[in-house]
Amino acid sequence: MENRTVLTPALRPLHDTDVTTWELPNGALARFGRGLRLDIEFSHDAAYLTVATKIGFWIYDLETLKPRALWGNERGMMNVATFSHDSQWIATGDQDGILKVWDTQNGQVVTRIDWGSTRWRNSILHVNFSHNDKYLAASGFGHSAVYDWRGNPNEPVYSNTIEKPKLEDYSKESAAYDRHFPIAFSPNGNLFASVSAPDTVLITNVDSGEDIACLSGNTAPLHSLKFSPCGQFFTGACRGSTVQVWNIHKEALEMQPTTFDGKRVRIAYTSDGSLRVADIYTNRVDIVDLHQQNEIFTFDTLGNTADNARFSNNGKQFAIDCWNNKIQIWKEDTPNTRSFFSGYGSIPYSVAFLQDSSILIGGNWGSTGKLFWDVKKRKVLPTLQNMTKRASFRRMMSLSPDDQHLAVDTSHNDIQVWHVESEELIAELTEHENRIYSLTFSPNGQYLVSGGWTDEVFVWDTVKWEIKHALKAHTGYVQALAFHPDGKLLVSSSRDGTAILWNVVTGEQVSALPLPDTFDDAELYKGEPEEIERVMNGGNLEWKQYQHMESITFSPGGELIAGGLGTWLADGLTSEIRIWDTETLKTRMIILPPQGCIRPWALAFSPCGNYLASGAWWHPGLNRTPIRLWDIKTGENIHTFWGHSSDVQDLAFSPDRKLLASAGFDGTILLWDVKTYIN
Repeated sequence: MENRTVLTPALRPLHDTDVTTWELPNGALARFGRGLRLDIEFSHDAAYLTVATKIGFWIYDLETLKPRALWGNERGMMNVATFSHDSQWIATGDQDGILKVWDTQNGQVVTRIDWGSTRWRNSILHVNFSHNDKYLAASGFGHSAVYDWRGNPNEPVYSNTIEKPKLEDYSKESAAYDRHFPIAFSPNGNLFASVSAPDTVLITNVDSGEDIACLSGNTAPLHSLKFSPCGQFFTGACRGSTVQVWNIHKEALEMQPTTFDGKRVRIAYTSDGSLRVADIYTNRVDIVDLHQQNEIFTFDTLGNTADNARFSNNGKQFAIDCWNNKIQIWKEDTPNTRSFFSGYGSIPYSVAFLQDSSILIGGNWGSTGKLFWDVKKRKVLPTLQNMTKRASFRRMMSLSPDDQHLAVDTSHNDIQVWHVESEELIAELTEHENRIYSLTFSPNGQYLVSGGWTDEVFVWDTVKWEIKHALKAHTGYVQALAFHPDGKLLVSSSRDGTAILWNVVTGEQVSALPLPDTFDDAELYKGEPEEIERVMNGGNLEWKQYQHMESITFSPGGELIAGGLGTWLADGLTSEIRIWDTETLKTRMIILPPQGCIRPWALAFSPCGNYLASGAWWHPGLNRTPIRLWDIKTGENIHTFWGHSSDVQDLAFSPDRKLLASAGFDGTILLWDVKTYIN
């Protein structure tokens, strides 16, 4: 494979397989998970495969099926990574609307084109090199453009913008997700196809700017486009897994539309002009020759099929992403498919350390379930593997104080309680009628409390696994629960904007946690002077009705309560971390994070109780989201880690005070060295 040597200088050696240490942010010791996967693409010589994720894009060697590089991780959020035909370049499009071209010999960016917006509808969904690699095209929601990227990349040589596109016009109904607004170049490189209306493809000569054909009447919306090798025919895959073949010059259908039975299809032409279709089901893929009307190969997938699937350039290989985190590859004239592990890519919504600090549990969403990581060896332990065979899991989990029981919520609105050592399911709690939002064991292990939709807050007896009390006072989702170290006092916070203290022994309400609008005493506020002045002058009152706490926690000694306040609206304007005195319920301190540090909804006290870690959500203009360490006595931000490319979901200190674990919406868990800051 001649082009393989082009990438060699920039790739890691084959023996360097510990991806947990690759391209780490400053202060991080390890990364668990390889990011939420968004796309897969073959190089044109089928020697490599790119996997675009929320932490950057990976390059895999297809001969060995090993990862060779992680690039673009300074920001991440990669929707797509596509090789040029000669494999000297890789073009990427991200969710910030940035188009980049990378030199595969050194891994450096040589061209950067900014679409000028960070709105999700302007994120780049597709990128494509022309056959001679002269032109580079990109498309997003309602817009596509072609650039002479090595000549004048500042101005497109061609662009196509749809006025006020409506999302519902370009979405599949009752079908798996496919990306909107596909694009394609012809084999000779000067014809460009783009979507100009839900049922219309416009084909343009980019050298002259002349429109060559307008192919209307497709079964809208279109989700895949391909030119035939001869350039005479054009194929589109549409809603309902329908494939339509057009004669470009006649602007007419060459054959009757063919509708397949699977959830979605992918298309490719072989070098001799045969049209191949991958008909993708939930657990199976059929590779079909459409012209010959015969089935080439059928294989069962290793798990439920994900949205990411792609043919190689010549149609002789096919790769599909499975929800069990493996990528499966079919190759023509081989009796079996191959597969490789592409890393845990589901979202970890929660994290927890075992008491000896040696093992970290990641509460991943979906079929991945809960992962037990050996912190020192940076490997997943085969613990509770039977768990993933029973159900799909949502966000929440709680570990009992003796490390023996793990409670998790399922997609069926149930709670499963597993005995960790024996790996047996010991209880299924089915009384919740709606989704569960919070779970916590009491420090003495006597109770498990679960909070859900509206007023569903249940206190469970952990001996009988029966409801001891139903706590009713909230009128919104119960977002967070926390126990006092004595195991008797519980605080719950809700989307209705309230926080309530309970006696779980009696089931009685003790008091509502006071949430006054503003304070006259400026000494209570900690933060930048202009922020303090803005809030004291009522700067947050406009959004008061939307403000709530999605995180709440007691200090290790129980003398303090900390809560993270914010709203889904007014980014960066209403974020506060409030500290209360547990005995008097008076506000001790209000920490005002800097503007842009929004929704501090992940909180964790250090084991010594002197410090508080807070994790924010991503805000436009940031490459990474901040994790801040606060001195509880002074309110000073003593250090900030910049790690995840998207929202921080949860935080946990190791009991030995050496590590901080952060769970990110980017599909990874980061381990941070905090010894220097909290000793």
